Amino acid sequence: MNDMIRSGDHLDLLRLGDGLIEIRLDRKQDSVNKLDDAFSAELAQALQQIRGEPGLRGVLLSSGKDAFLAGADIASFVAMFDQSESALVEFSTRTSSVLTQLEELPVPVVTAINGYALGGGLEAALCSDYRVLAANAQVGLPETGLGILPGVGGTVRLPRLIDAALALEWIVSGRAQKAEAALKAGVVDAVAEPDRLRETALQWLARAAGGELDWPSRRAQRRAPVALNPNAIEEARAKAQRTARHYPAALVVVNLLEQAANLPRDTALRLEAEAFARLAKTPTAKALIGIFLANQQIRKKTKALAGKGRPVQQAAVLGAGIMGGGIAYATASNGIPVVLKDIAQSALDLGVGEARKLSAKQVEIGRMKPEKAQAIMAAIRPTLDFGEFGQVDIVIEAIVEILPIKQEVLGTVESLARTGTVLASNTSSLAIADIASPLQRAEDVVGMHFFNPVPVMPLVEVVRGPKTRDEAIATAVGYAVAIGKTPLVVKDCAGFLVNRLLGAYLVANLRLIHEGADFAQIDRVMETWGMPMGPAYLNDVVGMDTLDKVMAILGKAYPEVMGMGFEHAFSAMVREKRYGQKNGAGFFRYDADVKGKPKRSPDPLAYELLKTVQPQGTRDFSDQEILDRHMLAMILEGGRCLEEQVVDNAAELDAGMRLGSGFPAHHGGPLFFADHLGLSEVLARAERYAPIGGLYRAGQGVRKLAAAGLGFYGPAH
Repeated sequence: MNDMIRSGDHLDLLRLGDGLIEIRLDRKQDSVNKLDDAFSAELAQALQQIRGEPGLRGVLLSSGKDAFLAGADIASFVAMFDQSESALVEFSTRTSSVLTQLEELPVPVVTAINGYALGGGLEAALCSDYRVLAANAQVGLPETGLGILPGVGGTVRLPRLIDAALALEWIVSGRAQKAEAALKAGVVDAVAEPDRLRETALQWLARAAGGELDWPSRRAQRRAPVALNPNAIEEARAKAQRTARHYPAALVVVNLLEQAANLPRDTALRLEAEAFARLAKTPTAKALIGIFLANQQIRKKTKALAGKGRPVQQAAVLGAGIMGGGIAYATASNGIPVVLKDIAQSALDLGVGEARKLSAKQVEIGRMKPEKAQAIMAAIRPTLDFGEFGQVDIVIEAIVEILPIKQEVLGTVESLARTGTVLASNTSSLAIADIASPLQRAEDVVGMHFFNPVPVMPLVEVVRGPKTRDEAIATAVGYAVAIGKTPLVVKDCAGFLVNRLLGAYLVANLRLIHEGADFAQIDRVMETWGMPMGPAYLNDVVGMDTLDKVMAILGKAYPEVMGMGFEHAFSAMVREKRYGQKNGAGFFRYDADVKGKPKRSPDPLAYELLKTVQPQGTRDFSDQEILDRHMLAMILEGGRCLEEQVVDNAAELDAGMRLGSGFPAHHGGPLFFADHLGLSEVLARAERYAPIGGLYRAGQGVRKLAAAGLGFYGPAH
């Protein structure tokens, strides 16, 4: 019979009989167990009490929650990482020393891991002699995804438990690992069904306490030097160096493991604490932690909103082009049957072919079984008529961007669809108010702006028209979540959110070229800063003909900011039929490589053409001015979007730009980056370019925040 020894705020101690003690982690005021100073202090007291227990033979470490131990509370990192580097070293050292006390108990320790043990949770479990994992549980060290490294023993203990190269892969990747992978790697010693986890762990403890298992040798192994494969280290270092400029954690981990391989455990732990503290002070760590916390808030908000909508059991997609085929594929691959409608068999064949190509690719790379691919294709029902539209819950229109045609088609659909069916337009440039204006059920019309390619891009802008009802928005949000997308509710305006900010960015680019800047230098500057591709390359990929039309729409909608009043590079390119990758010539030249993919190369003809839109000729610009003018344009437009309530807050705006445009995560987002600079500095830099026009004139909202000593996210640091 279990005998309670102590019951604390974070854990309980129980006598199990026969000299066995159980440490049951159970944070009384929370739904999960967390590794913080209060927990560490209570664990230290419990370990001291255990050492004095007469007849002690073994210790079971378990959890009274649905998960073993979540590690540190990441929300606390924001304030913690504002501390000095020495204070962070002290925190890491203090916590790891308590875990070392667990590791040095004079009896065998077995950990039963349920739910998950991530970060500090796994680091705590590594201090036991044996680990039993529930079959549905996961373990891992995700810290590099936050720009830091495991700071309480992970880089020291894991390489001393399993193959060092594999340990390095686990730490650098940051991936959560399922039970099968953890057992194969040797991170855990057994896997048990959840209802037999505790029983199995107690069996292992009895075997260890009875001398059947050589647990002292396990302890000795964790104190021994690490056997490193020099080739594996160099390979990992070379890979980490490719991203170290913006994401230094992986390279720090590689160097740390190599440096600490032959050092005593406690010395290695000190080096780990120092490396943890250095990384915690980097802008990358601050940005990635901010993103993590913002994403949690957005998911919570999205979940609550989706719960107010109608579940989508059947969907329909109008328009079977590449985009329509991609939407149908995303829908069917997530278990929702979908009708794919077009007016021509050739178009249907294109859309179905796109879905088939996407599923075949997943099978080819091993991410999908052939049976799943077959089920996806069976769930897509191509049709040339509207026969099934009376049974669907949502219709996604993805036809040509011509307003009268969209209005006509959606008018036909609303006459056939049942009451409450959401009519969603996948428009990127037309106002939802205009699309819905002639319809009888304008309250059911929403925008759902998918980004291309649909299977890859995670964002969907859900656009609220002036008459759109709340349930229609909630249903669209729920559908987006159900098909694996991140929905962002935005106000109906030209460009919505992502294209509006990108429009400001491209106006800055076009103005620089007009003033004589070299587009190749601009691309180099922006790619070095972290953009996935420079503006000129981006323009070529999207297509100059498309962008020329988009910029005309944005210029008309926001003339003070995005009106240019001169012939710009896009217009000149279109005039000469240089559309970009689609026809092999834009800012760059494109020739097919051996795999048939377009390969970029310089093209002197582009420079000759651009001379016609550079009335003052060419001139030199500093890298800093190029960076400032592009980023300030995006930041200030973001400020205007917040003033106009296009989105609810800075975190949502930044998430939209990361997910919809590839804005680099290590900078957080345009507004997070602005806070890093400080809004007073943003205004000072913008003032230098104010004579250029409204693009660099800050709105009153930004000025008020700066005057109050605030940033977009709160008090300035």
